[in-house]
Amino acid sequence: MPDLEPIGSDTVLRFGRFELHPQRRLLLDGDRPLPIGARALDILLVLVESAGKIVSKEAIIARVWPKTFVEEINLRVHISALRRVLGVCPQSRDYITNVRQRGYSFVAHVEQVGQSKTDGLAAACDLPSRPVRIEGRDRLIEDLSRRLHTRRHITLIGPGGVGKTTVALRVAQQQLGYFADGVRFADLATLTEPAQLATTLASEMGIAVPEGVDAQAHLQATLANRQMLVLMDNCEHLVDACAALSEALLQAASGLRILATSREALRTAEEYVQPLAPLEAPPLGSHLRLAAALRYPAVKLFVRRARARQADFRLLESDVPRVAELCWRLDGLPLAIELAAAQLDAQSLDGILAQLDNHSYLSLLGRRSTPARHASLQASLEWSYGLLSAEERRCLQGLARCDTYFTVADAQQALAEVPVSATARCAAVARLVALSLIGLRRDGEAVYYHMLGCTRAFARHKAEEATLASAWQIPALG
Repeated sequence: MPDLEPIGSDTVLRFGRFELHPQRRLLLDGDRPLPIGARALDILLVLVESAGKIVSKEAIIARVWPKTFVEEINLRVHISALRRVLGVCPQSRDYITNVRQRGYSFVAHVEQVGQSKTDGLAAACDLPSRPVRIEGRDRLIEDLSRRLHTRRHITLIGPGGVGKTTVALRVAQQQLGYFADGVRFADLATLTEPAQLATTLASEMGIAVPEGVDAQAHLQATLANRQMLVLMDNCEHLVDACAALSEALLQAASGLRILATSREALRTAEEYVQPLAPLEAPPLGSHLRLAAALRYPAVKLFVRRARARQADFRLLESDVPRVAELCWRLDGLPLAIELAAAQLDAQSLDGILAQLDNHSYLSLLGRRSTPARHASLQASLEWSYGLLSAEERRCLQGLARCDTYFTVADAQQALAEVPVSATARCAAVARLVALSLIGLRRDGEAVYYHMLGCTRAFARHKAEEATLASAWQIPALG
């Protein structure tokens, strides 16, 4: 079988009754898109590109899980899933054969074509690119991809920097081909006027609103017969307007699906709320060996980002305790871990850990291409802080005196001296939970609150600033 040429932006690989669109990460069975996980698709691409040849298990793992420790059982699970999706091959029993002690081979004839009947997808999709690798989210992404076919509105919620946009974009990418009128993306972070939401959304969707025509009414009429997925990113500062517009559009367009990201739920009639938790990190003092530590998504993310900064970076056995502690103290928050890994250009692991003893690490800067609200932990937290009332800010500062996990009684004690009414304190705590600034957990009938370390450091710093400002105030003359 001749070697395939390098994959281009319009390349389609055809085998049997299937078409594989590498750039769009889409597998079609005739005209029907097939649900396939991100890792399984990566494996399929490796095998199809080397069709007719034997690809060793080590080579596949190196391509699909680069520079990450992965057990062979993970590869076998995804190969089995691929075989179930592809079914029987015309030339052989399976499209993917196992060559004992050598690896796997894709046995079907593969034809490379330049254009396909799904070319319209490119024009109907404006998703921004994001790094392909996402640690620890595969199962959630596949679950959300399935739910989008039964739920008309899904909102991903969680604290700033937890990866809501990245996960939502991957879910949206997996929907290419399922919606006749495509997938659209609208980043609402820079929009400040709720009254401009409908106009902005129409513009992001490529829908021209005639002068003098109500934008929302025009959107409803235009989308009435469309089959489309719309990803509305960063809704929290426009939550009421986003909720009202989402409900109006879903009522007008039966073929519309909305995937939203927000630090707080929109609370629409059809909304399915999916909280996004930080990545799992090793417990403090767990004394893990290297192989065991690399099974934690937080550690894998740190290593991957460190290697992106330093090509020769290697996680040594002697480094594991410090990296594990770092990931734990950063609460497994992806943004915090990425910012910490970037500091390896200038200092050691011990130096990075030392920064966590005060709030200075909140100001560490990320990539220049990063949106302003994610340029640092400080900026991310300021974004949420700006959504709070004065009373809610004082309550956040009061709760920062609690331990990592605290009870309702602990919260009441911490807020006892905050100069707000009991009713206002209850409302403030509920608002902080809604905005993902504190977490809520239940253990039977017991209720516990949880505050991330970076949020606590930020709130304590704000409390210090407020105390200093108060001390410098000149008493009014009387």
